[in-house]
Amino acid sequence: MLSLVGILPLTNLSAQQPCSTDIQYHKLVEKYPQIAEYEKQFDEQMNAITNHGDLAKFGLRTSSTTDTTEYDIPIVVHVIHDYGYENIDDNVIYDAVNYYTTCYNAQNADTANVIAPFKQYIGNARMHFHLATIDPNGKPTKGVTRFQSYLTFNADDGAKFLPWPQSKYINIWFINTFGAASTGAAAYAYLPSMGASIPYYDGVIALYSYANYAKCIPHELGHVLNLWHPWGNSNNPGVACGDDGVDDTPPTMGHSPVGCVPTALYDTTCATGYMKTYLSMDGTVDSLVDYPDTTNAQNIMDYTYCQDMFTKGQVVRMRTALRNTTANRNNLYSPSNLAATGALATMPDLPPIADYIVNRANGSGIITDSRNYFLAFNSPLTFQFSNKSWNDTISDVLWNFSNGATNATSTSMTNVSNQFSVPGWVTVTLIANSNAGSDTLINRNAVYAADTTAIPATNYVQEFAASSDINNWPMFNYYNNQYKWQFYNGVGWGDNSCIRYRSYDTSNRQTGNAIGDHDDFFTPAFNFNGITDNLYLNFFIAGARRPSYTGSVGDSLEVEVSTNGGARWSKLTGYNSNTLANNGIHGTEFIPNITTNWKPIAVSIPITYRANNTYFRFRFLPGDLGNNLYLDNFYFYPYPAGVKETMNTNEPVNIYPNPSANGTNIVFKTGNTGLIKIVISDITGKTIFEINKDFSPGSIQQEFISRNIFPSAGIYLVNITIDGINKVQKLSIY
Repeated sequence: MLSLVGILPLTNLSAQQPCSTDIQYHKLVEKYPQIAEYEKQFDEQMNAITNHGDLAKFGLRTSSTTDTTEYDIPIVVHVIHDYGYENIDDNVIYDAVNYYTTCYNAQNADTANVIAPFKQYIGNARMHFHLATIDPNGKPTKGVTRFQSYLTFNADDGAKFLPWPQSKYINIWFINTFGAASTGAAAYAYLPSMGASIPYYDGVIALYSYANYAKCIPHELGHVLNLWHPWGNSNNPGVACGDDGVDDTPPTMGHSPVGCVPTALYDTTCATGYMKTYLSMDGTVDSLVDYPDTTNAQNIMDYTYCQDMFTKGQVVRMRTALRNTTANRNNLYSPSNLAATGALATMPDLPPIADYIVNRANGSGIITDSRNYFLAFNSPLTFQFSNKSWNDTISDVLWNFSNGATNATSTSMTNVSNQFSVPGWVTVTLIANSNAGSDTLINRNAVYAADTTAIPATNYVQEFAASSDINNWPMFNYYNNQYKWQFYNGVGWGDNSCIRYRSYDTSNRQTGNAIGDHDDFFTPAFNFNGITDNLYLNFFIAGARRPSYTGSVGDSLEVEVSTNGGARWSKLTGYNSNTLANNGIHGTEFIPNITTNWKPIAVSIPITYRANNTYFRFRFLPGDLGNNLYLDNFYFYPYPAGVKETMNTNEPVNIYPNPSANGTNIVFKTGNTGLIKIVISDITGKTIFEINKDFSPGSIQQEFISRNIFPSAGIYLVNITIDGINKVQKLSIY
């Protein structure tokens, strides 16, 4: 057995609760009651075989057997990764699959460790697992696919990307970490009844570190072939005596991971005096079998981490499931399917698949991102590109870079560091070669070398009137999926276009949710030299949420700033769905259609970040079942968004924030004389604050009112006199 322990950074593997198949089963039965009906039908079939058949035929009582048919089964392995340790090597997979076959033919060396009472019950399933050499489209394959996804860190059924037809292949997915529903599990699988009801998810999903550890996958393949845990279909070993419907696995409480210790190997709590009576076809007693009085703790379906064997009864159950039409298991081994999947063919020698990843930038200073896709074009930092080509032994590679790269070409098989002298999107071309051929990957939006020619912030406005307006506002869809930033034509604040984040899920939930994803857009560089007064980055939003939104997994937006060309990003503020979903619940894809759908947002810019080259980053983190968010009309202003718009109308006064807990600002247009009088009173008419000031005529001014002047929370009246005309507004203090 090739153990991953020697080649991967694993810690405390034995602490994992090995399997959450039972949890998945009970959860799905609530939604799909037909699953239980499938199980009932199968159990009736099994009872007919074991209670009214020739047991010697199946080798349940003796070492002889007449059922010597060998079964070949095509499988495919899907590696769901984000270029971390979970992106396991092809050779690890090949060795692991070979070992699965070893276990299913009782050829694993540790069967020698099986304790005496169960030696005679060691079962040989005579099943051979083969990586397919023909994919569903009829193209040659090595039976391994790879898919980059953030869901490798939050995996459940939705992380089962790229499933191949379950009637032709057994699908196995490897991931990094399970989500909350399977926290602590190493793997889970679909029983035939589950696969028949939800074929899209049929198969095994497991932590990458268990690809060939502790017989995890042979255990899960047992579930695929309708085996339960020896204590039954609960995920609570050690709680109560239970049974799996297989006679030669005596009743047991089961064992949490404990290893090969005597208390597990010779556990008689549930099995003392365990015997079974079998009937002949005419209904008379055929025999009475006295099974071992200790539990079969060395069973591959137990949790002991001391799993050495399947029993003969389990073999009968698995072979029966394989021959059954439920979930099309009976088609897997058919001659026509073996030919269609190339399961018995020699592994083809295929060309490589060119692939690379952008890593953390290299250089002095503090770098905040684990992967840097955006840097100023003349930054002292360097972009880092790492070769991740696969599918064959790579003999050599050739890199080509645009934008005046310091290394315009390279033959590095590992990493290439680059700086760029021309701003804009960088095109990266990677050619991977092997003895079987070559593959070329071209990415015209690999990274962005940002222009350092800063735009003066004063009087700057971006309305996104045309698609060309986003040319220097780069948008990154890191996982190449439906959740992304994009220019949107059709609606806008004050015009007919804007940018939006597409958060509405159109996948029918087959491939997971958006939690864990993130996407960025970046602004051009702005010059804030000489601006010392209050300053806000203002824009307008229009958003909504889906009906099933719970408040805990909603969309969120972070606004960040960098003054060193993207080497370090500091968070200015963040908004959750309560702020972003200003249009409430929309069951369909939200599109704003009236002016009141839009809401002003203001981000205060501290003096610290007002440099001559300041960039902003908008990072959207989509939630579960979110909806779209639209942004428009970016500008810098001494006052928050909404004030300028109010002042551009005939409304002379604006109070913000309102309601307020920490003081408030009164913004107003001075009149012809510049004389202003402000009186604040409570609702009884008692004056609590009064001020008279002389300002420049015809100007916009702001007066801050401290929370200290208000004796208590409540409603107050603000009366401002401009050119002899009184304007009264309500102010709420809490």
